[in-house]
Amino acid sequence: MALYLSLKDHVYNFIQKKINDGTLKANEKINEQLIYETLQVSRTPVREALIQLSTEGYLEKLPRRGFIVRPIDEKKAKELYLTIGTLDGLAANLATNFITENEISEMKRKVNDMNKRIDENNFDLYYKLQKEFHDIYIDICDNEELIRILNQLRRSFIKQPYDDSSMENIIKILKETNNEHKNIVDLFEKKRKNELEKYIRYTHWDISHAKFEEL
Repeated sequence: MALYLSLKDHVYNFIQKKINDGTLKANEKINEQLIYETLQVSRTPVREALIQLSTEGYLEKLPRRGFIVRPIDEKKAKELYLTIGTLDGLAANLATNFITENEISEMKRKVNDMNKRIDENNFDLYYKLQKEFHDIYIDICDNEELIRILNQLRRSFIKQPYDDSSMENIIKILKETNNEHKNIVDLFEKKRKNELEKYIRYTHWDISHAKFEEL
């Protein structure tokens, strides 16, 4: 059965995608008129979507200026890392009871694919694969509320622009992160659920890395 999306949901997804793919940047004003015309919808669903995005922390409403994309400072990023790390580790712990050899094999393929994308400097595809990697175990943790909250929090990060001067450092960070993905798979394979939960919480989502999300 197909999932029905309201007009507000369509607008919400449209704006969120523009934020996450970098089309809409931090502190940029939302052009409501352009959204009306692009999606061919009335003002009401657009305003409803903007209010929801503001409530969830993606946007900020400024007096007489409308909505702007809310930047992520280091404090906000640390809060997200701490919260996501805790919930992601819990999801992994729960998923250990259900994960299959096929799913572990798929996670290994994602790790290999991510290494290739890093070598190609294809960071857009790397982040897509990274999301799919985590989705494998999050989606089978058998806790719908945990999945919902985690997915909402994971969407909070705004894509950062990269410049050539920082490329070497970015590649180094992504390689280290992907090595952590490899370790996560190893812990799943060994069914070491408590160690896995701690590794994800305190190493993979180490809040000292939050500064790399700051805009």
